[in-house]
Amino acid sequence: MLYKRSLYFALGFVAAIALAIVYYKYNPAKYGLFPQCPFHKLTGLDCPGCGSQRALHALLHLDFKAAAGYNLLMIISIPFLSVHFFYKLKSFFLKREVRWAVIYHPITPKIIFVLVIVFWITRNIPATPFSYLAAGH
Repeated sequence: MLYKRSLYFALGFVAAIALAIVYYKYNPAKYGLFPQCPFHKLTGLDCPGCGSQRALHALLHLDFKAAAGYNLLMIISIPFLSVHFFYKLKSFFLKREVRWAVIYHPITPKIIFVLVIVFWITRNIPATPFSYLAAGH
């Protein structure tokens, strides 16, 4: 079991580094090798994830303003995801489950769901200040 967990951890780490290198070197706004959003393609509207690939590219180049312009929700979620990832790493190295109570609280998924839906709706309102939330296609 420990060997399997270590293998998954190592493979995940290598995959994350490989993806970071690809997103650092190639701007998704300029290269067609990155997947396009099917929701945006069908409707012309932004989904909650629209702009995330371009935001990741901008973040890897330390351009926080551009990253926020592509997908503000992703930028805001990074500190929370980082803390969650820290707890996962801690669990892996301690070989026992260590949890961040905030993430596992029963109300947390409901709050996240509401925030995502509100972001989804407001970023598609074609009026200032909501238009600043659009993915900037």
